[in-house]
Amino acid sequence: MNLFKEIEDYAAEYNVPIINKKSSNRLIEIVKQNKPKSILEIGTAIGYSALLMAHYMPLDSKIITIEQDAARIDIAYDYIARAGKSEQIQLLDGDASTILLQLEGTFDMVFIDAAKAQYLDYLCKIIDKLAIGAVVIADNVLFRGMVLSDDPPLRRYKTIVKRLKEYLQFVNTDPRFSTTLHFEGDGVAISYYQGANKK
Repeated sequence: MNLFKEIEDYAAEYNVPIINKKSSNRLIEIVKQNKPKSILEIGTAIGYSALLMAHYMPLDSKIITIEQDAARIDIAYDYIARAGKSEQIQLLDGDASTILLQLEGTFDMVFIDAAKAQYLDYLCKIIDKLAIGAVVIADNVLFRGMVLSDDPPLRRYKTIVKRLKEYLQFVNTDPRFSTTLHFEGDGVAISYYQGANKK
């Protein structure tokens, strides 16, 4: 069985959130077009999107991916090893908000697919680690349509919706970023970093 299909089946059976087909096609398109050498992924889950990016990026490229769910980390390690990508993908175990402050070097591409209420916090912690022209991809930014809806969100989703609106407001108004919002899947924001001198 194809490993990607196996991961998709596992995610469906055990209700593990992985990138949907439309968003994954967009992700693949960006990787193939930009050919990033260094990718940061915030939110590994079970390794599906990291492996997807690794499959299409140059062989000498590297991915750092962050996850804090211990059970998912073990599964991700297994899939990454079976795919023969252990040298290319470095999995960091822990809270992204803390780990991001400890990272060194710069990144050509960032994929954010973790705690929705933390997207802007994540971005602010890595802005100084973005290479000029780096692309930041944030998945699920429309959050089931609630972000653009005129109806008030359910109470349990209020904070998430508010924070995602703040994220979109930031990447659409900060002159350091040029952002396009795509409506496929659950919404994907693609932001190109123009550099600190644009501020």
